[in-house]
Amino acid sequence: MSTYHPEGHLRETAKPSGDTADGCSSRPSENNRHGGSQGALSTDSDLRPSDLPDDSPALRPISVEPGASLRDEAVMVDDGDGEPMPVYQLPEDARPEGEYRGRPTYRVLNEWRSWMRSYESAHIEYENPDGETVRSRLENSYQEGYANRYYARIKDFERGVKRTYGDLTTGMLTFTASTENDDGGPRCPADHMMEIREGWRTARKVLHKVLDGRTWQYVRIWEPHKSGYGHLHVGVFVQGELEADTFRPVFDSYTSNVTAAGSKAHRVEGDDAAISINDDVENLGSYLSEYIGQYGEKLTERSLNEQVFYATTWATNTRRVDFSNGAQEIIAFEEFRRETGLNPSDRGGGREAFERWRSGGGSGGDADGDSKGQEGASRPSDGGPEGEADGWAVSNLTYVQDGRREKADPSAGGVSMTQIDGRPGVDPPARRN
Repeated sequence: MSTYHPEGHLRETAKPSGDTADGCSSRPSENNRHGGSQGALSTDSDLRPSDLPDDSPALRPISVEPGASLRDEAVMVDDGDGEPMPVYQLPEDARPEGEYRGRPTYRVLNEWRSWMRSYESAHIEYENPDGETVRSRLENSYQEGYANRYYARIKDFERGVKRTYGDLTTGMLTFTASTENDDGGPRCPADHMMEIREGWRTARKVLHKVLDGRTWQYVRIWEPHKSGYGHLHVGVFVQGELEADTFRPVFDSYTSNVTAAGSKAHRVEGDDAAISINDDVENLGSYLSEYIGQYGEKLTERSLNEQVFYATTWATNTRRVDFSNGAQEIIAFEEFRRETGLNPSDRGGGREAFERWRSGGGSGGDADGDSKGQEGASRPSDGGPEGEADGWAVSNLTYVQDGRREKADPSAGGVSMTQIDGRPGVDPPARRN
């Protein structure tokens, strides 16, 4: 069934549940994709619109922006009989022609929560050089294990940049946008996030220009707001002295490209300035680490609006923590020091020793997402193996379902994305001065 919301967008209502093709009600990763005959399974933990706060953006479509690229779980299309069907339930070679639309955000939230639950009993199996099977837990980037690694990398960068630069000044830049549309309603969460993301990509080019000739690196982190929307923090680490006014052209670029941003919210001076300058790298490193937001209770036990933020980053395949290329190098060098206890020159060969260590498996690291086309495109698919050591091979993914052990093919990894047709004019961004 489908009905039209007063604001003009198609709202999906509940469809009857159906059994999955392979007897599975959830997928441990992208490698266990739903088949075309699988229905939308409902569980006791699925959220209904009435479960959500009155001010939640979860009743809006996740996106109405034409051409927006979303995970298949966040996209729907009429199945040929006039019924909205999630795209991931349709075989890729049999998807109908029609209008591809973003699903209501609360349904995307349920998909993310189901995806998270599927990891609770998921494992990855390896075969070691002796032919024995070794099993370890399957993880995704929204779990505490990843948070621990991100935190360690930020602390490595904090130590390394201080050691490398000596005289160091740090700046925290914050990029935001109005969460209301021009009609006074809540923005579609993915459109709000993608607008900030695209604004940053343009502003980043200006950042390179204003710091041309300086030695500098950055760390970029998305933070959830209690409203369910996100904003972006960029920690800039510069050798030598630094003034806030240096970044005025960066914010000018951002506000000129993001309609809903507003220059008043992105001033470089005053109590509510969008930038803070400090010569204490430890402060900024710790501050950034807090934004990872994965310590303590599970993300699926946080406030529902905060969960909307995580579901939105998931649906848009947005990487929440990222480092510049040079920051990756500094982190790798710190890992080298920690693992070997020596500087490259102490081992002989200088730089060559460090490069041999890296090529031998040390510091796989993440590539700089901003230097790629789509953010997150360079990282391993969630839950997939990040690499195989010599003589080790991934055999399969396993998980427990209703007391039975199921297996999934680990070779079909990757995040499947679909561009939506969108509905222009349904969610006009507010114009902020």
